[in-house]
Amino acid sequence: MRVTLFYAPYPGQRFRGQGLTISPVRVRNPKSALVTLAAGARKHLAERGVEARFRIVDAQVGDAEPQHYASFPYGPDMIDCYRHGGAFESYDDDIRDADVIGISNNFTNSARVVADFARHMRRVNPEALLVAGGMDVTARSEWYLDNGFDVAVQLEGEVAFARVVESRARGIPVGSLVRTRGHGAGVVVVGGPPLDLDELPPMALDLVADLSLYDDTGEGTPPPTVRAPFTCFETSRGCHRACAFCATPIRGRYRYMSPDTVARHFAYFRSAGISNILFQEDNILSRMQRDGNGSPLHAGGRDEVLEIFRLARAHGFSWEFANGLEFGKFLDPGHLDEELMAAMFWSDRSGERWSGCYRVQLSLEYLGEEPTTRFRKLRSFQEQFEIIRAILDLGVIYQTFNVLIGHDEDDRAAHDLYLDRCLQLKEELTRHESDATPYFNIFNRTLLPGTADFRAKADRLEFDIERVPEVVSVYLSPMPSRHLGYYDLLQERLRLTNALNGSLIDQYDGTHREPGDASPAGRDPATADITGDITG
Repeated sequence: MRVTLFYAPYPGQRFRGQGLTISPVRVRNPKSALVTLAAGARKHLAERGVEARFRIVDAQVGDAEPQHYASFPYGPDMIDCYRHGGAFESYDDDIRDADVIGISNNFTNSARVVADFARHMRRVNPEALLVAGGMDVTARSEWYLDNGFDVAVQLEGEVAFARVVESRARGIPVGSLVRTRGHGAGVVVVGGPPLDLDELPPMALDLVADLSLYDDTGEGTPPPTVRAPFTCFETSRGCHRACAFCATPIRGRYRYMSPDTVARHFAYFRSAGISNILFQEDNILSRMQRDGNGSPLHAGGRDEVLEIFRLARAHGFSWEFANGLEFGKFLDPGHLDEELMAAMFWSDRSGERWSGCYRVQLSLEYLGEEPTTRFRKLRSFQEQFEIIRAILDLGVIYQTFNVLIGHDEDDRAAHDLYLDRCLQLKEELTRHESDATPYFNIFNRTLLPGTADFRAKADRLEFDIERVPEVVSVYLSPMPSRHLGYYDLLQERLRLTNALNGSLIDQYDGTHREPGDASPAGRDPATADITGDITG
């Protein structure tokens, strides 16, 4: 079987007349979805005696001019939608040379581009089986079947997708191999038992044509001594938390690799020439979750985290935490866990290459009063600052903070409080360490399909996301709070982003700024250098 896996071109939205996109378009950061899927599917197909040749095509790194594909009104403005990467027709030979085509999509705002690409594939190769997978596909399977696909695979695909390929190879219904339900002329493959991560083979990096192409991260330009090639990696899946805005709970129970398995993956990365790891998992510190009595749910979980980062250090990797940390867990013992922090945030900048941790993304999320009543994982502002300063003392001068606005009760006064606390944090960090480079991701609370928020509040959406999926983005707001309209919330996000980050916006995100808004003092981004001499 000839199996070709595609990353569809990347979506970028612009306000009409503005040159920069509303959300970052970063197509050269490493991607793990398809290399992970291919590795697992190859293994399972081989065990079942099915021969398959896999290819991965990244249509996001094509060099065509951005192509306009849709527009929609947003408040008083018009948003124009573009796809970035290669033109659809430039992949026609790859499309024709496939029996099964798979596209992974985790994000709702990519859905229209993915569906348009699938319809193009159908015209070019009507005999191919078109299969969709990923988190948005899991939440909205029927939409994908209605918009160009034959099969939608829910949840983890390593086994399920292999069964789809096997059914095609043997000429038998996929429902004879895996649990399914029908929808129109298509089939939904219903998620099966969660995968044992110790059985997961290392990612199929051999299918990546040029690893050196991926020289960016998802969170801004890395320091110059952090060297490519990069890879994303997760040692666990899921999370013990169930935050209402997050889609992670639908991934199933929390699971994680043993240190021996992580060591095998690390050795493989080294053999492939990987220098830098972006830890992207949902919550690596869920290994240390405690029950209501304060007892660990996973015996030895803390020791395993220590061992993983000792291994990373021994291999000489540099790394960043690219998906946020539940950093309040560093206080779970009743005091600051300095040993664990020293292992995770160790670094050495004395040589030509940065070794160890160089950047961390931390989830502040809610900066109002009594944050633990909003999200149980959070700590008080002062406790959070104690942890953040300790991370800075360990040499991690690049710190990115995620802050959510647009909570139900949010008004401008609430956002002013969030801004004041972020400015206080920024001032304290730069006073404590002159090289500190804090950056604040101000995100609008959105409604991701599959989340508790979506189930409870979908009636508050101001847009039909089946027609305008691009609006489901933390950079836009698709719904109002009780006090502010959806367009007002966008303006609030721009106001806070500009006030906190100044010219670092261009360096980290390159996103749209509110027209006419004066940026705080900062160096010209054209001459800026992320070596620690910028404090924002």
